[in-house]
Amino acid sequence: MEGIETLAPLSNLTSLEKLSIWELGDDFRCDGLLPLLTEGQLNTLQVRNTPVFFAGIQGPAPAPAQAVSKLQKLDTDDIAQVLAAPICGLLSSSLTELYFCNDNEVERLSKEQEEALSLLTSLQDLQFVCCSKLRCLPAGLHKLTNLKRLNITLCPAMRSLPKNGLPTSLQEFDVHGCGNEKLKQRCRRLMGSIPLISL
Repeated sequence: MEGIETLAPLSNLTSLEKLSIWELGDDFRCDGLLPLLTEGQLNTLQVRNTPVFFAGIQGPAPAPAQAVSKLQKLDTDDIAQVLAAPICGLLSSSLTELYFCNDNEVERLSKEQEEALSLLTSLQDLQFVCCSKLRCLPAGLHKLTNLKRLNITLCPAMRSLPKNGLPTSLQEFDVHGCGNEKLKQRCRRLMGSIPLISL
């Protein structure tokens, strides 16, 4: 995609259902994504190694309040950019699966990021995989009342569970590969309240 710095040339592909963006450089932005999300059929988006991709959604012209996304699954390595109010507000009624993989920067979520995450009221599946510096789960996780699956895999710095607990809707909780005995002990205390726990 040499010479292309945004998704604008693809913005008229309204039948597109899945889109993967890998290693498109430090300047590639999401301009042109909004029509795919709100006017098209895009339901699955994967963005990796494209560090400023989501920054455009957070710019001075946010999505209109009436814009409704159809995106159901988002897979990215960019926790900090995705967990922003403009993005989470746009995806709040549609997103059911959110995967954060290989984010080696974020240690903990800011208050603003936790508030943005709580906007994703349709979320059923949340995964943090190979997020090497992430030390704790979001404090407001209990607000995600539709969350059924929570996966924290290969996150060696993970130390604690949220003080306010986990959503009562949770059916599966997976913390394998984290290697922290205190975390495992805390998870063992949840056995019986969550049907399936993998340590």
